[in-house]
Amino acid sequence: MPASLPPDEAQRLAELKNYEILDTVAEATYDAITYLASQICDVPIALISIVDEDRLWFKSRVGVEATETHRDLAFCAYAIHDPTEIMVVTDASLDDRFNSNPLVTGDPSIRFYAGAPLATETGNALGTLCVIDREPRTLTEGQETALEALSVQVMALLELRRTVRDLEQKQVELAEATRQRESFMATVSHEIRTPLTSVVGYVELLQGDLPDGERAEMLTNVAREAADVESLIEDLLIAARAEADSLRVAAVSVNLPAQIAQVMESLATQISSPITVETQECRAVGDPARVRQIVRNMLTNAFRYGGPNTTISSLGDEETCHVVVADDGEGIAEADCERIFDQFVQVQNGRDVPSSVGLGLPISRLLAEKMGGSLTYRFEDGLSKFDLSLPAEKPPG
Repeated sequence: MPASLPPDEAQRLAELKNYEILDTVAEATYDAITYLASQICDVPIALISIVDEDRLWFKSRVGVEATETHRDLAFCAYAIHDPTEIMVVTDASLDDRFNSNPLVTGDPSIRFYAGAPLATETGNALGTLCVIDREPRTLTEGQETALEALSVQVMALLELRRTVRDLEQKQVELAEATRQRESFMATVSHEIRTPLTSVVGYVELLQGDLPDGERAEMLTNVAREAADVESLIEDLLIAARAEADSLRVAAVSVNLPAQIAQVMESLATQISSPITVETQECRAVGDPARVRQIVRNMLTNAFRYGGPNTTISSLGDEETCHVVVADDGEGIAEADCERIFDQFVQVQNGRDVPSSVGLGLPISRLLAEKMGGSLTYRFEDGLSKFDLSLPAEKPPG
């Protein structure tokens, strides 16, 4: 008669999976416990049994060759129902639950069974430390106490194993974070140094005697390079505030066409290909400065990675306002559509373009979400489209 499932079986199996113990190799520390259990209880068979979804797997075993058996045949499947008590079967041949069980009627001819549950802190039993005999018998009080104590030691080993695994994973993550930060700092240094070097060079040239036309062109270049540095620093400040959990945004009326116009004016020196502006009157709720920062990042991304033609538009309804930047570039591979919003990620689309810090889009999405909106990407009708969505301002009354 197979045991019924515990009422919290789904949670128990999820917790068991988290320990990552199933199908691991034999370990001397566990084998020492099963040996002690067999000696203390004076039995030929002792097992550390883990109850999986449809099988009983032995982490350690004394007295049997098999490494697992079907859960329907497992005594331990009954024992895990009460994680607080040892389950004792003095004579399985007289027990209606087990007297027709092949493990009783055939090899290994089980008669006596005692299983101490391997209980977690949440009250689930992963399996048992069990002892088995081929003759009917009982345990002394001292043997039961020892079996319980040894089951506690098994759980201590499982917890230690999981803790070591988690620490190793954190160490790997820390090493990767350190590598990313070092790469990030190197990129930031390059991103800032390049325009500053240009600015210094232009300033030195401007100190000389130049025709008015050349002087005006150089001043325009200086303004462009300075704007690039300013934008990068603003993104870095937002990233730092977000990491420190001190990022705050306003929630006021925002005229989206007006914000787009301001950004277009500030980027005038960087625009080298046609941009179509299609704005409808639309008022959203948000932070005007942050909206401009997002729009600037969207346009800069299109200049850097998109096709030769770019369109920026604003539209909305009673619930939502949108700013959409579309370009006719190759688009982003489906597998990378979300990765572009991860910090420090630059997705290559086949174009030979300079690298970037990889903060613009992640920062923009963060700011959009802080304002109750979203920033998404889609490839539609042959166009790459970045869509900033914000709550629409409600009319008075």
